[in-house]
Amino acid sequence: MYPAWQYFYKGQASPGVVNADFLRRLLVVGERSVLEEMTEYIPLSKEASECIRTMLSKREQDLKPENERVRALERQADEISMKIKHEITSGAISSNVMDNLIELVEKCDDLLDQSYYISREIKRMGPRLKVQNDASRNAVDHAYTVFANMIEIHLRALDHVRIAFTGRQIAEVQAARHEIEKLEEQVDEMKDNLIDSLYEMSQYVSYIVFLHLTELTHKIDDLLDDCEDIADLVQTVRLSVTK
Repeated sequence: MYPAWQYFYKGQASPGVVNADFLRRLLVVGERSVLEEMTEYIPLSKEASECIRTMLSKREQDLKPENERVRALERQADEISMKIKHEITSGAISSNVMDNLIELVEKCDDLLDQSYYISREIKRMGPRLKVQNDASRNAVDHAYTVFANMIEIHLRALDHVRIAFTGRQIAEVQAARHEIEKLEEQVDEMKDNLIDSLYEMSQYVSYIVFLHLTELTHKIDDLLDDCEDIADLVQTVRLSVTK
């Protein structure tokens, strides 16, 4: 009798060993391994978010160390992305989910790209806060406090992203996605309220401060959008390979 893998190769069925369910489980292994490998992004994104939160509290102090650390984390994410993309395109991955997995890698990598952008903008504004008028400085104080709360919610969303990546049952993935959606809605409401208040103060604050704060509001909100997109893609992949 041939080993089971030789029956696969010959297009035959190995009596009592190979069946449709067994074949399906083999196909799932590669995708699940890639999804679990993507958890490597989580600690990087969390550390980057903590650096941003520190920068928001330091404001006018030296922000270069945190900015450089976020840059280093972004580079680590780039290396992880190259490695995982290579595994996806050259490994035992179903063709029907390959595009989704590649998009998933890009969304995870974007978490670090966005974080670096945010940290760089905070660093640029830091020295310029000293020459702003009182209204502009008050606007920054208010907005940065809101940003810190948005980052805190993002950190919670990342915990659910990890669950989505590692959940063994599709119900776990769906529950994680639902929690991320609720957190994203919270941040979306915070974003809208903050932008409304910035427009109300626009005649009193400098243009550079108004532009800085509105841009960061959108960029931090994008972090939660990425988390929701990641959960959606994970759910799509899991449903595709378990049919």
